[in-house]
Amino acid sequence: MAAHSSTAERSAEIDRCLELISPAQPDESKFVGMLLLPRLLSHDQVDLVQRVFDGMNFKFIERLLRTSAVDSETGQVPEPVLREIAINVLACFAHYENMASSKMMADRIPALSTVLKEDDKSDGTREALHILLCVSVTKEGLVRMLDPDVLKNVMELAVATKNGQEQELGFQLIHSTFARACHMLHEKPIPSLESALKYSLPTLFTALSKVLANNQDKLKFKTLNVLSSVLPDVPSEIMQKFKESGQDKVSRWLQDLRSGLRQIFSTRLDVKYRDQSMVVTACLLQYFGPDWLFSTLRKTKSERRKSEKKPANSAPSSNDADVKFPVLLIHLVAVETRVMLDDIHERRLKLHNQEVVEVDAEKEMRQETMVPVCFEILEAAIQYLSLNYSEDQESDMDADILLKIRTVLTDTMNIVMELLRFTQDTTTSDDELEGDMIAQASMRIVALYLAEEGYELE
Repeated sequence: MAAHSSTAERSAEIDRCLELISPAQPDESKFVGMLLLPRLLSHDQVDLVQRVFDGMNFKFIERLLRTSAVDSETGQVPEPVLREIAINVLACFAHYENMASSKMMADRIPALSTVLKEDDKSDGTREALHILLCVSVTKEGLVRMLDPDVLKNVMELAVATKNGQEQELGFQLIHSTFARACHMLHEKPIPSLESALKYSLPTLFTALSKVLANNQDKLKFKTLNVLSSVLPDVPSEIMQKFKESGQDKVSRWLQDLRSGLRQIFSTRLDVKYRDQSMVVTACLLQYFGPDWLFSTLRKTKSERRKSEKKPANSAPSSNDADVKFPVLLIHLVAVETRVMLDDIHERRLKLHNQEVVEVDAEKEMRQETMVPVCFEILEAAIQYLSLNYSEDQESDMDADILLKIRTVLTDTMNIVMELLRFTQDTTTSDDELEGDMIAQASMRIVALYLAEEGYELE
């Protein structure tokens, strides 16, 4: 009986608070009602929370979030307190999927993004990020999150904050927003979401490319993680529209990405980051062509003479490193390819000979993912060289560099051919061969190489 009485009393108090926050009441009454409501609600009392949600004055919450629009007659309510009141109320609703996914909550996303403050001493910024993660799940929420201004606010916080939890939540929000949007668009066309995604890409890529090029801390690798997840997932038609919409801007952030990738490939890396860097490189080559990456292979004769006149013991400049980056990349990708193919060949040979083979599912999954990625980079190099060099015309590429690249490619193709011959000889059916992703990728790159450079194969 006491419990029932307590519930009834709490229900009556909630009704009084809802009256206090009604549009007809003065601001001071609304402040009091908003301040009391979160204290009266419990997460296990879904009916009461739903009743408050249905009676909520969301326009006043918007005013609290955008505090410059709120005038307190007494002047005694600090702006951070106003924001905290609004965040606490919205946090009550964000725990419930049906409320978090509503239009009323989605419409609060732009205002919520304006309250994000780096290194926030209170829990306001972290709570706001949690709310945004809960709300940006439907089409409406994703369209709001993909607004360039909203995305810019989240990106600026994630990059600037020194608070590890804020940074982690910020990058998680960016990652989940693009992952969900791309997943929805792969399932069916949604014009409003397609448009939002296209117009969000310049903001995303500009911010991430600057971090990748200029930061030398863990932020660089958080950025790499987002890029390696988002780039393969964006529908190709949206990337094409994005590419055509502003070529000058695209070329600027492509240069930043090139610089950042060069720095990463030039250092000793954990295999995870090396794989992510290769995925990003392969995607950019697919979407934007090989020129942005390999163009420094073409040096003018005057540039060559300047380089030759430099003292032998002089330190290499960043420009020299940039010029040599394509050679470094091709070498690294070729070595990684040969290591993986040798391991695959050895494992398949043991299986063919009915020897005991230790199963390493994680390694096999990585090989099935990364061999095609490496092949995409090598294919781009082959195509670029075939377009810019032929036996019957003088090339503006350095002869030594050309020889190194062609030798690396030829050695790699010989190993690909060896594995492909073994696979074809030991495969019992065409269906089995068609289902072998390594074999399919190998046939593709061998066909391309035979068409362009095949006369060098053994």
